[in-house]
Amino acid sequence: MVSRPSAKPVSREAIVSTAVELMVERGLAAVTLRRIAERLNVSAPTLYWYIASKRELLDRVAEHLMRRGQVKVVDRPVRGQPWWEWLEQRSRTMFEVMVSVRDAPQVVAGNRPTLDMLAGYDLALGELVAAGFPPREAQQVFFVLGAYIGGMALEWQAEAARGEAGADDSALLAAAQDSARYPHLAAAAADWSPPQATFDYGLALLIRGIRDRHAELTGEAARAGEERLCR
Repeated sequence: MVSRPSAKPVSREAIVSTAVELMVERGLAAVTLRRIAERLNVSAPTLYWYIASKRELLDRVAEHLMRRGQVKVVDRPVRGQPWWEWLEQRSRTMFEVMVSVRDAPQVVAGNRPTLDMLAGYDLALGELVAAGFPPREAQQVFFVLGAYIGGMALEWQAEAARGEAGADDSALLAAAQDSARYPHLAAAAADWSPPQATFDYGLALLIRGIRDRHAELTGEAARAGEERLCR
């Protein structure tokens, strides 16, 4: 008689960790409650004692990727660090996390913060508010950066998947380098930049724009204060 492997200890953390393992190995499509239950040697209904739905599971996977993995997103600058350098570093960390785990951009893009994450988000918002951003604009800064990071990470992984699928783009690339027919494309292709450089370029533009907006806000506040003193 063949004995069935004993059930592993089940907890919310074990379920989320198993989901991340499946993502790394086989992608998001492989993350099902049935497969997680099989890995933990329990029945699928048992998981509902810890996770209410597939959507909650993915929200917690996103939390795990950003907060509990080897690379963690920090919610405030280190002592003496300017807020814009912290934002840039935080964005790079998020991008690094997303491109390092298969299908992570899809999970992070659609997630909502768990209750455990609200304190960290509030702390991060507070840093920008203290720097001079109104709360709503501070939140918009994070929304815009998050959308850029997620989109670039998705493009990065999609491009890699295209290569793994054996797509032959040689004819297209050869045509784009034909300076007689496409002079601007050919000039751009001659100075081609790797994907990381493209991400860096876009992030630098965003940070510059955010700093310019901050200068407008703080300048407007200073002018308003001067006007009040003159009255």
